[in-house]
Amino acid sequence: MSNLKPTIYIRVDGNEIIATGHVMRCLSIAVQLKKMGCSVVFLTADNKPEELIKSRGFSIDVLHTVWDQMDDETEILCRYLNEHNASVLMIDSYQVTHNYLDALSRVTKVIYIDDLNRFPYPVHTVINYSVWAREEAYARIYPNPLPRFLIGGSYIPLREEFAHIKRTINPDVNTILITMGGTDSYNVIGKLLYKFFDQTIPSDNEHNQTLPSMEYHVIVGIFNQNKEELYALAKQYPNIHLHENVSNMSDYMRQCDIAISAGGSTLYELCACGTPTIVMEIADNQNGAKTWQDHDYMLYAGNIAKEEETCLAACLSHLNAYINNYQLRRSFSERMQSLVDGKGAGRIAEYLLSI
Repeated sequence: MSNLKPTIYIRVDGNEIIATGHVMRCLSIAVQLKKMGCSVVFLTADNKPEELIKSRGFSIDVLHTVWDQMDDETEILCRYLNEHNASVLMIDSYQVTHNYLDALSRVTKVIYIDDLNRFPYPVHTVINYSVWAREEAYARIYPNPLPRFLIGGSYIPLREEFAHIKRTINPDVNTILITMGGTDSYNVIGKLLYKFFDQTIPSDNEHNQTLPSMEYHVIVGIFNQNKEELYALAKQYPNIHLHENVSNMSDYMRQCDIAISAGGSTLYELCACGTPTIVMEIADNQNGAKTWQDHDYMLYAGNIAKEEETCLAACLSHLNAYINNYQLRRSFSERMQSLVDGKGAGRIAEYLLSI
């Protein structure tokens, strides 16, 4: 009997519009599959995420399709899967349609990573790793037979660097991390830094005046189109430190006293590191970000696209709240770390091999 393990195919995209979050979580799963002796091939519409994927040591086949018109690639992808005798295909994209998934499911077992629950997905398995997700919300809209579900925080696909992190909360705040994903299309980073270094902001709170003296570690995404402006600011203010092509994100999260982040998977990384966080929404799929504040895990600043000035002002206010309140930072940090154990990618990899 052969011990040869099948090749797992992963259909995902990353570009200046949707950033790299989908690719990064798929890479976390791919790393675990590779450790288990399995081959992984990434399938993408174009070559924009090619450098990122290859830099992690994985193969990529470009379909030469349009990333947000997936119905048009159905025949191409079905033919590819048949030619390669693919037994498992994992898909991570918001652009899928019912017809697209249905056609692929007739060729192979389809596992779909979801967090929107938009319609009954005609697939073998649905994965939603949100800590707020519930299987019942899916099951009640599906006809029989139901797909299999991997639901909840046990399946958060983080990289190994986020496992078993011990956190110490410093009495004083000296360093702030800012991360807005791969694109930062609203230039949130630049606008925040201008606010922090603006000495003209009227305030009777002495801590507003400490912000220009903080150390800022800024993660500059691969598709960020405001790099020149950010580097000009960093040249003007030596306590602004810009970081590109980061491969050790957990180090920055652990070293910084507070983080300001967009919603999305990065929040789970911050939870694993226990970094007190201010979260804002920068994309439609992040509409549930306020839930983090409602459950006393993070402070919520708002939606930058809908209320820019209010959101930026809330960031200033929340920073002052954290700076002033050591117990608040410590409490949030402990609650955040209680949510995430860093083993979700391994659990998904084991499941993919099991089917």
